[in-house]
Amino acid sequence: MGTASRFHKYVKSTLNLERLRDGNWNVLDGILQIEPWKFFNVWMGRMLTPSDRSNLDGPYFLSTYAFPFVSQYPGAWSGRDDGITVWGKLVKDHFRYMAGVYRGHNWVQGGSNYGEHPLFAARLEYNFLDPEPSPAYYTASTYYGKADILAIGLAGQYETDGVGTAQDKGDYKAWNIDGLFEKKIGKNAKHGVYTLEGAYYQYYTGGVQDIASGYRQRAAEYGNVGGISDGTAFLASTAYLIPYTLGWGRLQPLVRYQEFRFKKDLYGSGHPKTTQFDAGANYVLDGHNLRFTLDYVRYHEAHTKASNAFLLGMQLQY
Repeated sequence: MGTASRFHKYVKSTLNLERLRDGNWNVLDGILQIEPWKFFNVWMGRMLTPSDRSNLDGPYFLSTYAFPFVSQYPGAWSGRDDGITVWGKLVKDHFRYMAGVYRGHNWVQGGSNYGEHPLFAARLEYNFLDPEPSPAYYTASTYYGKADILAIGLAGQYETDGVGTAQDKGDYKAWNIDGLFEKKIGKNAKHGVYTLEGAYYQYYTGGVQDIASGYRQRAAEYGNVGGISDGTAFLASTAYLIPYTLGWGRLQPLVRYQEFRFKKDLYGSGHPKTTQFDAGANYVLDGHNLRFTLDYVRYHEAHTKASNAFLLGMQLQY
Protein backbone atom coordinates (compact mmCIF):
# COMPACT_ATOMS: atom_id res chain seq x y z
CA MET A 1 0.00 0.00 0.00
CA GLY A 2 1.48 3.36 -0.97
CA THR A 3 0.73 7.06 -1.28
CA ALA A 4 2.51 10.02 -2.86
CA SER A 5 1.97 13.72 -2.13
CA ARG A 6 3.30 16.95 -3.60
CA PHE A 7 3.65 19.99 -1.31
CA HIS A 8 5.54 22.29 -3.67
CA LYS A 9 6.96 22.29 -7.15
CA TYR A 10 10.19 20.85 -5.78
CA VAL A 11 8.98 19.05 -2.65
CA LYS A 12 7.00 15.82 -2.41
CA SER A 13 6.76 12.69 -0.30
CA THR A 14 6.33 8.95 -0.69
CA LEU A 15 4.92 6.49 1.83
CA ASN A 16 4.77 2.76 1.12
CA LEU A 17 3.56 0.26 3.72
CA GLU A 18 3.92 -3.50 3.60
CA ARG A 19 1.87 -6.07 5.48
CA LEU A 20 4.01 -8.77 7.04
CA ARG A 21 3.38 -12.46 7.40
CA ASP A 22 2.60 -12.00 11.11
CA GLY A 23 -0.17 -9.53 10.27
CA ASN A 24 1.72 -6.39 11.31
CA TRP A 25 2.41 -3.44 9.02
CA ASN A 26 5.87 -2.04 8.37
CA VAL A 27 7.12 1.13 6.68
CA LEU A 28 8.77 0.10 3.42
CA ASP A 29 9.49 3.63 2.16
CA GLY A 30 8.90 6.90 3.98
CA ILE A 31 10.65 9.66 2.05
CA LEU A 32 10.63 13.46 2.01
CA GLN A 33 11.86 14.27 -1.51
CA ILE A 34 13.44 17.63 -2.39
CA GLU A 35 14.01 17.64 -6.16
CA PRO A 36 15.00 21.08 -7.51
CA TRP A 37 17.08 19.81 -10.46
CA LYS A 38 17.61 16.60 -12.36
CA PHE A 39 21.32 16.62 -11.49
CA PHE A 40 20.90 17.18 -7.72
CA ASN A 41 18.16 15.92 -5.42
CA VAL A 42 17.91 15.25 -1.69
CA TRP A 43 15.82 12.48 -0.11
CA MET A 44 15.36 12.07 3.64
CA GLY A 45 13.72 9.23 5.57
CA ARG A 46 13.59 5.50 4.91
CA MET A 47 14.68 4.47 1.43
CA LEU A 48 16.85 2.10 -0.58
CA THR A 49 20.52 2.72 0.11
CA PRO A 50 23.14 2.97 -2.66
CA SER A 51 24.09 -0.64 -3.35
CA ASP A 52 23.97 -3.26 -6.10
CA ARG A 53 21.48 -3.53 -8.97
CA SER A 54 19.56 -6.38 -7.36
CA ASN A 55 18.88 -4.37 -4.21
CA LEU A 56 17.91 -1.28 -6.22
CA ASP A 57 15.55 -3.45 -8.27
CA GLY A 58 13.70 -4.16 -5.06
CA PRO A 59 11.79 -7.43 -4.89
CA TYR A 60 9.50 -6.61 -7.83
CA PHE A 61 11.79 -5.58 -10.70
CA LEU A 62 14.17 -8.53 -10.87
CA SER A 63 14.37 -10.80 -13.89
CA THR A 64 13.87 -13.77 -11.55
CA TYR A 65 11.22 -14.29 -8.88
CA ALA A 66 13.45 -15.03 -5.88
CA PHE A 67 15.85 -12.37 -4.57
CA PRO A 68 19.54 -13.37 -4.98
CA PHE A 69 21.15 -14.48 -1.71
CA VAL A 70 24.57 -13.10 -2.73
CA SER A 71 23.17 -9.56 -2.45
CA GLN A 72 23.80 -9.08 1.27
CA TYR A 73 23.93 -5.33 1.80
CA PRO A 74 22.35 -4.58 5.21
CA GLY A 75 19.03 -2.80 5.59
CA ALA A 76 16.37 -2.05 8.17
CA TRP A 77 13.78 -3.60 5.88
CA SER A 78 14.03 -4.96 2.29
CA GLY A 79 17.30 -3.12 1.64
CA ARG A 80 16.05 0.16 3.09
CA ASP A 81 17.62 2.21 5.87
CA ASP A 82 16.90 5.51 7.61
CA GLY A 83 19.03 8.43 6.51
CA ILE A 84 19.68 10.95 3.76
CA THR A 85 20.54 10.40 0.07
CA VAL A 86 21.73 12.83 -2.58
CA TRP A 87 21.36 11.67 -6.16
CA GLY A 88 21.23 12.96 -9.70
CA LYS A 89 21.32 12.24 -13.42
CA LEU A 90 23.78 13.82 -15.85
CA VAL A 91 24.98 13.40 -19.45
CA LYS A 92 21.42 13.23 -20.82
CA ASP A 93 20.47 10.71 -18.10
CA HIS A 94 23.23 8.27 -19.06
CA PHE A 95 25.15 8.83 -15.80
CA ARG A 96 23.53 8.38 -12.40
CA TYR A 97 25.09 8.89 -8.99
CA MET A 98 23.83 8.43 -5.44
CA ALA A 99 25.47 8.80 -2.04
CA GLY A 100 24.26 9.00 1.53
CA VAL A 101 24.59 8.57 5.27
CA TYR A 102 22.34 6.13 7.15
CA ARG A 103 21.58 4.80 10.62
CA GLY A 104 23.52 1.65 9.89
CA HIS A 105 23.96 -1.94 11.00
CA ASN A 106 23.93 -3.61 14.44
CA TRP A 107 22.23 -0.73 16.25
CA VAL A 108 21.24 -2.99 19.14
CA GLN A 109 22.37 -3.50 22.74
CA GLY A 110 25.03 -6.19 22.71
CA GLY A 111 25.81 -5.53 19.06
CA SER A 112 28.93 -3.92 17.68
CA ASN A 113 27.45 -0.51 16.91
CA TYR A 114 24.99 0.47 19.63
CA GLY A 115 24.27 3.94 18.26
CA GLU A 116 27.89 4.84 17.64
CA HIS A 117 28.65 5.03 13.93
CA PRO A 118 26.62 5.68 10.75
CA LEU A 119 26.77 3.78 7.49
CA PHE A 120 28.23 5.56 4.44
CA ALA A 121 27.23 4.36 0.97
CA ALA A 122 27.63 5.45 -2.65
CA ARG A 123 27.00 4.20 -6.17
CA LEU A 124 28.02 5.35 -9.67
CA GLU A 125 26.41 4.00 -12.83
CA TYR A 126 26.80 4.68 -16.53
CA ASN A 127 24.50 3.62 -19.36
CA PHE A 128 26.38 3.26 -22.64
CA LEU A 129 23.31 2.71 -24.82
CA ASP A 130 19.84 4.03 -23.92
CA PRO A 131 19.27 5.64 -20.50
CA GLU A 132 17.45 3.27 -18.22
CA PRO A 133 13.68 3.92 -18.23
CA SER A 134 13.44 3.76 -14.43
CA PRO A 135 12.68 6.61 -12.00
CA ALA A 136 15.21 8.32 -9.71
CA TYR A 137 18.14 6.00 -8.94
CA TYR A 138 16.06 2.81 -9.05
CA THR A 139 16.93 0.01 -11.47
CA ALA A 140 15.49 -3.16 -12.99
CA SER A 141 17.07 -6.37 -14.25
CA THR A 142 14.92 -6.51 -17.37
CA TYR A 143 12.86 -3.93 -19.23
CA TYR A 144 11.25 -6.43 -21.62
CA GLY A 145 12.47 -4.57 -24.70
CA LYS A 146 11.58 -0.99 -23.73
CA ALA A 147 15.21 0.05 -24.32
CA ASP A 148 18.65 -1.22 -25.31
CA ILE A 149 20.68 -1.30 -22.12
CA LEU A 150 24.39 -1.59 -21.39
CA ALA A 151 24.83 -0.35 -17.83
CA ILE A 152 27.83 -0.72 -15.51
CA GLY A 153 27.53 0.16 -11.82
CA LEU A 154 30.02 0.41 -8.96
CA ALA A 155 28.85 0.58 -5.34
CA GLY A 156 30.49 0.64 -1.92
CA GLN A 157 29.55 0.84 1.76
CA TYR A 158 31.50 1.44 4.98
CA GLU A 159 30.65 1.46 8.69
CA THR A 160 33.06 1.61 11.63
CA ASP A 161 32.26 -1.21 14.10
CA GLY A 162 29.50 -2.33 11.75
CA VAL A 163 29.72 -6.08 12.48
CA GLY A 164 30.26 -8.38 15.45
CA THR A 165 29.41 -8.11 19.13
CA ALA A 166 30.00 -5.33 21.63
CA GLN A 167 33.09 -7.24 22.83
CA ASP A 168 34.39 -8.40 19.44
CA LYS A 169 33.85 -5.71 16.80
CA GLY A 170 34.89 -5.36 13.20
CA ASP A 171 34.59 -2.64 10.57
CA TYR A 172 32.09 -3.43 7.85
CA LYS A 173 33.25 -2.78 4.29
CA ALA A 174 31.67 -3.95 1.05
CA TRP A 175 31.83 -3.15 -2.63
CA ASN A 176 30.53 -4.61 -5.86
CA ILE A 177 30.50 -4.10 -9.59
CA ASP A 178 27.48 -5.10 -11.63
CA GLY A 179 26.36 -4.96 -15.24
CA LEU A 180 23.22 -5.35 -17.30
CA PHE A 181 23.08 -5.92 -21.04
CA GLU A 182 19.67 -6.09 -22.72
CA LYS A 183 19.18 -5.90 -26.48
CA LYS A 184 16.17 -5.90 -28.74
CA ILE A 185 16.87 -8.33 -31.57
CA GLY A 186 15.60 -6.99 -34.87
CA LYS A 187 13.47 -3.93 -35.50
CA ASN A 188 10.92 -3.43 -32.72
CA ALA A 189 12.27 -6.59 -31.07
CA LYS A 190 10.91 -8.67 -33.93
CA HIS A 191 13.18 -11.55 -32.93
CA GLY A 192 12.86 -11.17 -29.19
CA VAL A 193 14.86 -9.58 -26.37
CA TYR A 194 18.11 -10.97 -24.95
CA THR A 195 19.19 -10.18 -21.37
CA LEU A 196 22.52 -10.79 -19.63
CA GLU A 197 23.27 -9.73 -16.05
CA GLY A 198 26.27 -10.19 -13.78
CA ALA A 199 27.61 -8.96 -10.45
CA TYR A 200 30.75 -9.43 -8.34
CA TYR A 201 30.86 -8.72 -4.57
CA GLN A 202 33.44 -8.35 -1.82
CA TYR A 203 32.28 -8.25 1.81
CA TYR A 204 34.64 -7.60 4.75
CA THR A 205 33.99 -7.97 8.48
CA GLY A 206 37.42 -7.23 9.86
CA GLY A 207 38.08 -10.88 10.68
CA VAL A 208 35.15 -11.30 13.09
CA GLN A 209 31.90 -13.22 12.83
CA ASP A 210 28.75 -11.11 12.93
CA ILE A 211 25.94 -11.73 15.41
CA ALA A 212 22.92 -13.74 14.29
CA SER A 213 20.36 -12.14 11.99
CA GLY A 214 17.66 -10.42 14.03
CA TYR A 215 19.57 -10.66 17.31
CA ARG A 216 17.18 -9.46 20.06
CA GLN A 217 14.53 -8.74 17.43
CA ARG A 218 11.18 -10.50 17.02
CA ALA A 219 12.28 -12.05 13.71
CA ALA A 220 15.46 -12.39 11.64
CA GLU A 221 14.36 -9.83 9.04
CA TYR A 222 13.81 -7.01 11.57
CA GLY A 223 16.09 -4.31 12.81
CA ASN A 224 19.09 -4.30 10.46
CA VAL A 225 20.90 -6.57 12.90
CA GLY A 226 23.45 -9.33 12.25
CA GLY A 227 23.88 -11.79 9.42
CA ILE A 228 26.75 -10.23 7.45
CA SER A 229 29.39 -12.71 6.26
CA ASP A 230 32.96 -12.08 5.14
CA GLY A 231 33.62 -13.38 1.65
CA THR A 232 33.49 -13.10 -2.11
CA ALA A 233 30.37 -13.64 -4.20
CA PHE A 234 29.08 -13.41 -7.74
CA LEU A 235 26.00 -14.03 -9.82
CA ALA A 236 25.37 -14.47 -13.54
CA SER A 237 22.01 -14.75 -15.26
CA THR A 238 20.67 -14.78 -18.79
CA ALA A 239 17.18 -14.65 -20.25
CA TYR A 240 15.44 -14.47 -23.61
CA LEU A 241 12.00 -12.97 -24.17
CA ILE A 242 10.41 -14.99 -26.96
CA PRO A 243 8.70 -12.64 -29.46
CA TYR A 244 5.64 -14.82 -30.06
CA THR A 245 2.49 -14.53 -27.98
CA LEU A 246 1.30 -17.62 -26.16
CA GLY A 247 -2.24 -17.05 -25.00
CA TRP A 248 -2.25 -13.64 -23.28
CA GLY A 249 1.49 -13.27 -22.74
CA ARG A 250 5.02 -14.20 -23.74
CA LEU A 251 7.54 -16.65 -22.32
CA GLN A 252 10.93 -15.59 -21.01
CA PRO A 253 13.18 -18.60 -20.28
CA LEU A 254 16.04 -17.84 -17.89
CA VAL A 255 18.92 -19.37 -15.95
CA ARG A 256 20.89 -17.97 -13.03
CA TYR A 257 23.90 -19.09 -10.98
CA GLN A 258 25.06 -17.65 -7.64
CA GLU A 259 28.03 -18.44 -5.42
CA PHE A 260 29.19 -17.10 -2.07
CA ARG A 261 32.70 -18.18 -1.01
CA PHE A 262 33.36 -17.48 2.67
CA LYS A 263 36.64 -16.11 4.02
CA LYS A 264 39.21 -18.80 4.61
CA ASP A 265 39.07 -20.48 8.04
CA LEU A 266 36.56 -17.96 9.49
CA TYR A 267 33.49 -20.18 9.04
CA GLY A 268 35.15 -23.57 9.01
CA SER A 269 38.30 -24.98 7.50
CA GLY A 270 39.26 -23.79 4.05
CA HIS A 271 36.87 -21.78 1.85
CA PRO A 272 33.34 -23.14 2.40
CA LYS A 273 30.85 -21.95 -0.19
CA THR A 274 27.13 -21.75 -0.81
CA THR A 275 25.75 -22.04 -4.35
CA GLN A 276 22.39 -21.84 -6.07
CA PHE A 277 21.33 -22.67 -9.62
CA ASP A 278 17.97 -21.58 -11.07
CA ALA A 279 16.40 -22.59 -14.38
CA GLY A 280 12.89 -21.70 -15.38
CA ALA A 281 10.70 -19.24 -17.24
CA ASN A 282 8.55 -16.17 -16.70
CA TYR A 283 5.14 -15.92 -18.34
CA VAL A 284 4.93 -12.18 -18.92
CA LEU A 285 1.50 -10.59 -19.39
CA ASP A 286 2.20 -6.96 -18.41
CA GLY A 287 5.89 -6.54 -17.70
CA HIS A 288 6.68 -6.43 -13.99
CA ASN A 289 3.05 -5.65 -13.19
CA LEU A 290 1.73 -9.11 -14.00
CA ARG A 291 3.77 -12.23 -14.55
CA PHE A 292 4.01 -15.86 -13.45
CA THR A 293 7.22 -17.78 -12.79
CA LEU A 294 8.06 -21.48 -12.76
CA ASP A 295 11.56 -22.10 -11.47
CA TYR A 296 13.68 -25.13 -10.65
CA VAL A 297 16.13 -24.40 -7.81
CA ARG A 298 19.16 -26.39 -6.70
CA TYR A 299 20.54 -24.91 -3.47
CA HIS A 300 23.71 -26.13 -1.77
CA GLU A 301 24.45 -24.41 1.52
CA ALA A 302 27.95 -24.70 2.95
CA HIS A 303 28.44 -27.77 5.17
CA THR A 304 25.07 -29.28 4.17
CA LYS A 305 23.66 -31.50 1.44
CA ALA A 306 22.23 -29.93 -1.70
CA SER A 307 18.45 -29.53 -1.90
CA ASN A 308 16.15 -29.30 -4.92
CA ALA A 309 12.85 -27.49 -5.25
CA PHE A 310 10.33 -26.13 -7.73
CA LEU A 311 9.01 -22.62 -7.25
CA LEU A 312 5.73 -21.34 -8.68
CA GLY A 313 5.21 -17.61 -8.22
CA MET A 314 2.86 -14.86 -9.27
CA GLN A 315 3.61 -11.14 -9.28
CA LEU A 316 0.76 -8.63 -9.42
CA GLN A 317 1.18 -4.89 -8.76
CA TYR A 318 -1.01 -1.99 -9.80
